[in-house]
Amino acid sequence: MPYFFEFLITNWFLVLPLVVAISLFFYSENSRKATKLDPQEVIFQLNNKDALLIDLRNEKEFSKGKISQAIYVGPDLENCKKEIEKNSEKPIVLFCQNGNKSDEFSKELKKSGTDTFILKGGINSWTADGLPLLD
Repeated sequence: MPYFFEFLITNWFLVLPLVVAISLFFYSENSRKATKLDPQEVIFQLNNKDALLIDLRNEKEFSKGKISQAIYVGPDLENCKKEIEKNSEKPIVLFCQNGNKSDEFSKELKKSGTDTFILKGGINSWTADGLPLLD
């Protein structure tokens, strides 16, 4: 054991960057964004985990079609929070047109202690996979 401490002291220039790198890794893991799910993974969450699917698109985008089980709240963070509070026990999946708004909302929700999933690529990836939309 004394050799270990001697190694640390004599090689501080190697040990210090390692400690910093490990610290940054753990910090980034704790503050990382929501998990992004493929459309098939979202379907799994809906069918097996009774997930809450929240649509963050604007009215113009929403009028082009919707996912059957989605709850429309629009691009309003407060409406989103209210809907989540009603269903706090369920996994939460956010989606927008391309994933940008969902990412932004998930960061804000994470600050208040709410973990979410995001539909990777938004509704664009949903339709690209040939999955249906309701009118």
